[in-house]
Amino acid sequence: MLRVNNPYIDPAEERWYHLGFGPSDEVKVMFHDVKFVCMGGKDKRMEEYAKYLHQVLHEPENSVYEEGTKDLRNLSASAGRYCMYKVGSALSVSHGMGMPSFQILLNELFKLLAYAECEDVSFIRLGTSGGLGIEPGTTVVSKQGYSSMLKPYFTQVVCGKETNYDSMCDESLRSQLLACGKRLGTKMVAGNTMSCNGFYEEQGRLDGAMCTFTPEEKMAFLRKAHDECGIVNIEMETNMFAAMCNRFQVKSATVCVTVCNRMNGDAVLTTEDGYKQWERQPMEVVAELIKSSM
Repeated sequence: MLRVNNPYIDPAEERWYHLGFGPSDEVKVMFHDVKFVCMGGKDKRMEEYAKYLHQVLHEPENSVYEEGTKDLRNLSASAGRYCMYKVGSALSVSHGMGMPSFQILLNELFKLLAYAECEDVSFIRLGTSGGLGIEPGTTVVSKQGYSSMLKPYFTQVVCGKETNYDSMCDESLRSQLLACGKRLGTKMVAGNTMSCNGFYEEQGRLDGAMCTFTPEEKMAFLRKAHDECGIVNIEMETNMFAAMCNRFQVKSATVCVTVCNRMNGDAVLTTEDGYKQWERQPMEVVAELIKSSM
């Protein structure tokens, strides 16, 4: 059973401010059967994923609907920060952009699911990323989250002090996801992921409003990340996400499609339809995992 490691809070007296609700008997019953927490950056993407999962799982009875309808209810609508839908034993939740927004969400999800006395829950981030040395449209299942300083751990600052935490993703969950991708015929690889606290300069992009480095410095950095650290994609969350899940003792995985090869340029060159098709690949792989677990 999930447990919160904090002696200074009373779970029954909590309010999960950014989720928009707090403990109650209804909440405990509603969330007690959760086994998968699927998360992505955009509200719209995770709303669409909830509807897609609802269809794939044949409208499971333990989904949460708007009263008197078969429309999935946004359980966090009142807070206005994230969206959250319950489809059977899975949650589909948006986490915003970057590690700070995501870390707030994880803290409150951990407290919620511990209060609901959930067991054996897997946390999966799905989304898009920039590739390193791999073909655009390839879906990456992360092995480990690296920082933008190319460190294989997450550095948490608490009261002015730094502590480093293991940022390995769960190996068994990764293997299951790769097997699901193989069944679907999805082009997938496993590799390390670099997570940055920004989209432009920190990722070595040349197209921001400011640029303080040369194209040669950019390429030297990206080659070092790929060649020395085994990094095959870049995004903004996995380094923190994996570390938080390890601290909370739950399984984590990141499944992100690559939309460009940063070794060849910073721009996404596919068509709008091609982008949407790529964007669905992680959704389909994770849905296959959830479906096969039933």
